[in-house]
Amino acid sequence: MESARVKEIALAHGVAAAGTVKAGDIAEFERFAEASASAPPGLAYLTREPLKRKNISNWCAGARSALVCAFRYWAPGLDYAAARETAGDPGEFLKASGRKINQPKLLQMPGAKISRYALCRDYHLTVKEKLAAILEHIKAEAPGTEGMAFCDTSPVMEKEFARLAGIGFRGKNTLIVSRGLGSYFFLGGLALNLDLEPDKPAEDSCGGCGLCERACPTGALSGGRLDAGRCLSYWTTQCRGEIPADLAAKSSGFAYGCDLCQEACPLNAAQGPVTPGLGPEEPPARRFFRGS
Repeated sequence: MESARVKEIALAHGVAAAGTVKAGDIAEFERFAEASASAPPGLAYLTREPLKRKNISNWCAGARSALVCAFRYWAPGLDYAAARETAGDPGEFLKASGRKINQPKLLQMPGAKISRYALCRDYHLTVKEKLAAILEHIKAEAPGTEGMAFCDTSPVMEKEFARLAGIGFRGKNTLIVSRGLGSYFFLGGLALNLDLEPDKPAEDSCGGCGLCERACPTGALSGGRLDAGRCLSYWTTQCRGEIPADLAAKSSGFAYGCDLCQEACPLNAAQGPVTPGLGPEEPPARRFFRGS
């Protein structure tokens, strides 16, 4: 099967952007391993199974290529205030969506905010469902195809894969940023036993823009690197310990996740339609990312 056809199938299933990479050792792994070694306790999982992260074929035996997909969850023009109002009480909304509440005190503050990505069903479930459908479609057209889906929890270097697949570049906020999509999208993909023609890596950059770094209220961003120990998103979604008082005082109302560095990014202000099949035709808290 041709790489172009694999990407066409992904786009037909509601993917906002897709690219392909060859399986093999990832040069960026060494930098990743060095950074992970000094990560806070809540991110200790990043140091597990290093050989699998270094080469996707060590995780998925027989993998020769990977399809990398971006699933858009927000777009310019959507009303965040309306989405928050639709969600209702933030604590109750998070519980109903199956998410763990790590900082209950922040949720009890007036005007507590939830990151845009969490104003929907748990994306791990939805993305994996869509990836499963894509894999079945590929198998139907190319019998003998085998593959495994990855989305956040697998030992796969998704951000670097996205850059190698040409989906976007690594922004100064450490997220993958696309000129056409901004950064409000999830990453996921399929390790496949197909020999797919790889896409060209994204060689773009933020240039002299440092708005995201200046927007971070805790100073967690500097020089294109993230100090997770000062990141509001880390403390509110991944760390079970109580957030330090000095960081809590700078939360800007965010009690689950944080969008401040993305809100400041000029590429997230660019106009563009939501991809059919993924866009919130109704308020995010009700229908967004339903998995349909």
